[in-house]
Amino acid sequence: MKPTDDPPPTITPEEMQRRREHVKAAIANSRLEGIATSAETLEIFDAYIRGEIEAGDLVTVYLNRRNRP
Repeated sequence: MKPTDDPPPTITPEEMQRRREHVKAAIANSRLEGIATSAETLEIFDAYIRGEIEAGDLVTVYLNRRNRP
C-alpha cells in the first residue's frame, strides 16, 4: 500500500462502503434522468465517502462550491 497525503478516514470501513453504495446509486439515478455527474460533484461525493461531509450537508456544500466567485 502506497502512502498518500489523504487524511485518515474518520469513519469505519463498513460505513465507507455503505456511503460508497449510496453514491453509486445516486450517480446511477442521475444518469437515468440524463444528468451527468461533474468532476466537482465527484470530489464532493469522495469527501462524503471519507466521512468529511454528512449526508445532510451534501446539497449545502455543492451549492456553496457552485456559487464561489
